[in-house]
Amino acid sequence: MNIMQNTFVQTDFKMSAFKAHRIIFDDSDLVSMDVKCKIQEQWMHTTLLFSFRKFNDLLRFSGSTGEKLQLLVSDQLLFAKEQPYIIDVSTESYVFANCSLDLYYLIADDMSCFSVEEVTPIPYLQQIKNLRKNITDFAEIQLHNQSSLKNTLQEMASMYRYYVGLTELNLSETAAREKAGLSNEHLFKLAYHAATQK
Repeated sequence: MNIMQNTFVQTDFKMSAFKAHRIIFDDSDLVSMDVKCKIQEQWMHTTLLFSFRKFNDLLRFSGSTGEKLQLLVSDQLLFAKEQPYIIDVSTESYVFANCSLDLYYLIADDMSCFSVEEVTPIPYLQQIKNLRKNITDFAEIQLHNQSSLKNTLQEMASMYRYYVGLTELNLSETAAREKAGLSNEHLFKLAYHAATQK
């Protein structure tokens, strides 16, 4: 895929959330994934081309969504006799929101197909910040990763409540935040919002 990187032109945007519709692969190194996504605030259907290694990275970094898709891929490799292997998941809720993808145009400025050159996990705190937007964008879909993020939000809410309890015991704000693991200002704000959400 390094040859691709040298040949194709990098986009000036990244993709951080999309819904998979169909995955196609064979014995070559390429995996094709048809997706619905929002690019520069415009909804579109496009195709992502992964090397098998980058596709595995996507699955590995994508929690329960990646695990479920990995099982489908494994079933195709073990039991399907005809190639190419085609997995239609258009009626399922395979939303990927845990990774940022570096994209390259296959044809300059053509948005119908991109080469994925890098798959980078999005930190949990950023995922939490993105959660409301992703839920809005994919409102018709139950986000598979929502449950793990909800657990994270609940944990952060507990940290904030612990902090409040410590301040009521006459600890200084600095000491209470340190003991509750909320010294980081951004983390403190996130924990506050998690604890006060209705």
